[in-house]
Amino acid sequence: LAIGGGANVALVLLRADGRVGLALGLPQQFPVYTATIVRLVAAALFMIGAAAAVRALNGRPAAARRLVLAPPITIGLLAVILYSIRDVLPPLIGDAGIEALLIAEPRFARPLPGSSPLLVSAGGLTVGFLLAATLLYRFAYVRHGPVVEGFLAAGLLIAAFAEIHATLYPGVYTGLVTTSDALRLGFLSVLLLGLDAEARADLRALRAAYATLDELRVTEAERVALEERARLAREIHDGLAQHLWFAKLKHERLSRLVPKGAEALSAEVGQALDAAIVEARQALVTMRSGVDHSLPLADLIARTVDDFGQRSGLRAESVSEDLPANIPARQQAELLRVVQEALTNVGKHADATMVRVHASIEGGELVITVTDNGRGFDPVAVREEGLGLRGMEERARLMGGQVGVSSELSDGTRVSVRLPLAPGASTSSIGPTAT
Repeated sequence: LAIGGGANVALVLLRADGRVGLALGLPQQFPVYTATIVRLVAAALFMIGAAAAVRALNGRPAAARRLVLAPPITIGLLAVILYSIRDVLPPLIGDAGIEALLIAEPRFARPLPGSSPLLVSAGGLTVGFLLAATLLYRFAYVRHGPVVEGFLAAGLLIAAFAEIHATLYPGVYTGLVTTSDALRLGFLSVLLLGLDAEARADLRALRAAYATLDELRVTEAERVALEERARLAREIHDGLAQHLWFAKLKHERLSRLVPKGAEALSAEVGQALDAAIVEARQALVTMRSGVDHSLPLADLIARTVDDFGQRSGLRAESVSEDLPANIPARQQAELLRVVQEALTNVGKHADATMVRVHASIEGGELVITVTDNGRGFDPVAVREEGLGLRGMEERARLMGGQVGVSSELSDGTRVSVRLPLAPGASTSSIGPTAT
């Protein structure tokens, strides 16, 4: 269609339409043959393309690139052959039909003005190809094909009506504008809309692919980081922790032999060894908790709280209510670090007897609170001094969340972290848990 239309426009612009019999003043059969063949070949190609679309849905993509050069070669060869024998071509539109085309009043026009059976047959075959392509593209679109196939189905239906009208009222020659021309313009407009829709769909798919690739890249980085964390945990357990325990055992034996003047110093060394063992154990729990994907977040929080209670001697409780089951590993590890840092602050600075960790969903956000009954503090002054609050805030900010701290002197402390849930996050079927 593009080749035929472009050739007509070029002939008119070059004022060569009269030489090939395209002008209505000197009409010949060559333009009728050319236009008929162009539309017939285009309709056949549309039907072949629609069949290929259906094959692609069934997992058998057709090699469409083989057809790219077929239309111009076929049409070019036929045009050369027809032009060379244009004087002996049998008429597709007789003299009566040519005279009928010169009628100025459309109401006096009659269908099939001098059209030969060959022209009518070619038009009918073209209409059949277009309708078949319409049905096939419609079928492919309904079966979740590309959006452009839906536009093609609508446009080809318009093209079929245009071909019916072109067969009834031929308007090949320059200077004639018929209803079929208006219908073809509508067909081309629908094709342009389809191309625009397809381009937009491809752009959305490309953006989705980039997002997926970015997620895979982050996931791979998280996997590497978790594997490295697991390796470091093994190194600490098999190396540093074992040496610390060995040093503690040796110190306990040596403490019986130290003179009375060095007992205080020996006690300080023992306390330092105990603190180092506790820190090593906490480091192991931290690194291993981010690696264990088999446990849900509720169980990991419960394990962390239980471990803190055993080490600190405080009454430690945890309550989890229907937490999501598909929290990314990185966010899960960061949440546990925030909880561990909050518990560490309770053990070191709160002078509390009880701590409670509560995790739940509130307004589409995951909320974890750590509450103690300690002596409390001034949040502004403590933030300036440190105590890990800045680290917790930075971890939460990296996840897209935030940390809140509320405390008053002699009235305990409440640390909360809020993390927005991703759309479609599912809650665990385990239900509420408490330890």
